[in-house]
Amino acid sequence: MLDSINMKLREITGLNQWKNTSSVIDWFNELDSKKDRKFIKFDIVDFYPSISPDLLKKSLDFARSHTAITEETINTIMHCRKCVLFNNGKAWVKQENQDFDVTMGGYDGAEVCELVGIYLLYKLKHLFNEKDFGIYRDDGLGSCTKKSGPEMDKLRKSIVAVFKGEGLKITVETNLTTTNYLDVTFDLKKELYYPYLKPNSKPVYINRQSNHPPSITRQLPSMISKRLASISSNEASFNQAKPIYEQALRKSGYNEPLGYSNKQNKPGKNRKRKVIWYNPPYSENTNINIAKKFFQLLAKHFPKEHPYHKLFNRNNVKLSYSCMPNIENLITSHNRKKLKAQEVDANSTQKCNCRNKDSCPLKGKCREKN
Repeated sequence: MLDSINMKLREITGLNQWKNTSSVIDWFNELDSKKDRKFIKFDIVDFYPSISPDLLKKSLDFARSHTAITEETINTIMHCRKCVLFNNGKAWVKQENQDFDVTMGGYDGAEVCELVGIYLLYKLKHLFNEKDFGIYRDDGLGSCTKKSGPEMDKLRKSIVAVFKGEGLKITVETNLTTTNYLDVTFDLKKELYYPYLKPNSKPVYINRQSNHPPSITRQLPSMISKRLASISSNEASFNQAKPIYEQALRKSGYNEPLGYSNKQNKPGKNRKRKVIWYNPPYSENTNINIAKKFFQLLAKHFPKEHPYHKLFNRNNVKLSYSCMPNIENLITSHNRKKLKAQEVDANSTQKCNCRNKDSCPLKGKCREKN
C-alpha cells in the first residue's frame, strides 16, 4: 500500500529518494563540474519517533494531491500506527502520542519514513535544484556550486528552518569536498568514490568449514569482489580498499584473492512471476538430497495432466536452503528463556500490579489467589 504510493510519488515528482547505494552513485556520476561543487549533508535526529500524527497527515495530503488515494487507504495507514509494546506482561506507555508510533525494524515503518522523506524533499525544492539533492531514510545529501561562508550559512539555516517547521531536529554539515554516505566515500575534488567502513568496524564472514550450503561458501569471495567493485570508481580505488576484506576472508578460511571487474550486468526483463519458495534447513549431517527428493515428489503428484500442474511445477516452485542458527545463538536463546522465567517468578510474588497502588480495588492484594 505505502510502497506503491511512494513509487508513484517518486515517478511523478522526480525527487531523488534513494533506495540503495547504487542509486546514490548514479546521482554522483551525473553531477556536472564536480570540482566546482561542495557537499551539504544532514541527518534527521531520531527520525522515526519524531514523526508526529500531524506530519504524517501532511505527507498523506501531499501524496493525495499528486496521486489518487482513497479515504479507506488513509484510515488504514493511520490505524496501523497504533502499536502497543509489552515487557514482562506490562504495557509500555509513551509520554506523547500514546496511540501513535512509527516502528523501527520493519517494512511498514520504513515505508512511512520514505513517504515523509518525499514530502520533506518537496519542501526543500525552493532551496535546491531537485536533481542536486536527495535523501535515504533519515540521511540527506546534496551538492551546490561554491558559495561564500555567509551564503552557505544562510542556506544551512534555511534547511534547519524547513525541518524545524515540521517538528524535526537535524544536524547539518556544509562546505564538504569529501563525505562518507552510507557505505561509500565520495570525493568531489578527485571525482572519485570508494568503499567506506566506520571506525573500528571490521568485516566478519562465515567460516568456510561452517555448516552452510556449499553454494554460499563457494560464491562468497566473488560476491565480496562484485560488491566492492560496484562501489569503487576505478581499479585503483578497489585495490586500496580490498586488503581489509581479504584479511577477513583469510581468517574465515578463504584464500582466493579479490579481483576487480567493472563488468555491468545488463538489466533483465522485469517479468514478475508468482513463485512459491520452499526453504528447508540445511545441514551437512544429512545424506539425503532434499532438493532432489522434493522435486521428484512435485513431478509425481502434479504431472502435466494434473489440473493443478500450472500452479505447481518447476517454473513457479523453487527451493532454497535456509541456514540453521549457530551454537552461540542457541545458547543465548536458551539463557534468555531461563532468565526471563526467573524474572516472571520474581514478579509473581508481587501482591499488586496496579499502576497507582492507592487506587487498587482490593487494597494492594489484587494478585492474591484463593
